[in-house]
Amino acid sequence: MTTPATITPSSAGFEHEALFYRDDETFLAGLLPFVREGLARGEDVLVAEPADRAAVLREGLGADAAAVRWLDMGAVGANPARIIGLWADALDAAGAAGRRLRGVGEPAWPGRHEAEFAECRLHELLLNTAFDGGPPWQLLCPYDQARLPRAVRTGALQSHPVVSTPEHRRPSTAFHREAAAAAFGTALHQPADGVLRGNYGPDDVQATRRTVVSFARSVGLTTEQGQLLELAASELLANSLAHGGGSGTVSLWATKDAAVVEFRDEGRIPDPLVGRLAPRPDAPGGHGLYAVNQLCDLVQVRSSAEGTTVRITTWR
Repeated sequence: MTTPATITPSSAGFEHEALFYRDDETFLAGLLPFVREGLARGEDVLVAEPADRAAVLREGLGADAAAVRWLDMGAVGANPARIIGLWADALDAAGAAGRRLRGVGEPAWPGRHEAEFAECRLHELLLNTAFDGGPPWQLLCPYDQARLPRAVRTGALQSHPVVSTPEHRRPSTAFHREAAAAAFGTALHQPADGVLRGNYGPDDVQATRRTVVSFARSVGLTTEQGQLLELAASELLANSLAHGGGSGTVSLWATKDAAVVEFRDEGRIPDPLVGRLAPRPDAPGGHGLYAVNQLCDLVQVRSSAEGTTVRITTWR
């Protein structure tokens, strides 16, 4: 087996590292020493991997696998906007137990949709925003160098301060802390045609909801999918009317594998983490977007001086 790179954790701050692997051998060469070092130090070790990758790591760890907490990233990370909240909860639990957290998380696995990869990149960028300046912990994010698109691998270099292979570990020269804000403010790609679009205001709530329900039915969503889409759209419509200037535009379209609903208004969201962390009960905002993130297959939020766009996708 390839000799692993030396892992040298510091005691301060959040350490966010991308591990590039080529096959099962290099996957294990990079992860086994990282996980076992955490166990030897008495840290809380949480691994969030797709099922096939988790099976490889479990086998490689042998008896040590029982001391690790496992999450199926294919389920908990299906919508990447949910993942930061999971790490925040794990960090709180480790701190309450007087231990340090060490995590492995692979949100960008081969076979994901292009829109999901875009949200994985934003998620990885926002991890630094969410945890820099907080309690010290480590997160190692594996990337399949052989099967992932080049753009995804390039994005990993931009979102991780440290990059490694089983042989080498170095600072990423492509990493920029300002990239998260820039990505959050970059407009989403718009479809060229086949879009149903209309304006809404305070008097159009029921009509907009009926349009979403009719759209869901017309593109073949199940009853449950249609109900979840209607509920999410209702939350976004209420948010937009309350915080987005009182009016906006709703767009609906279908692709070969998805139904998409998008709300746009002139409001601006100053916090790119909104909806990713569970809001306090007494918090003045953030409840609606958090609920939408729990309801939808994929949620994409972008906001700048030009306004805010929230796009929700249901896979067919």
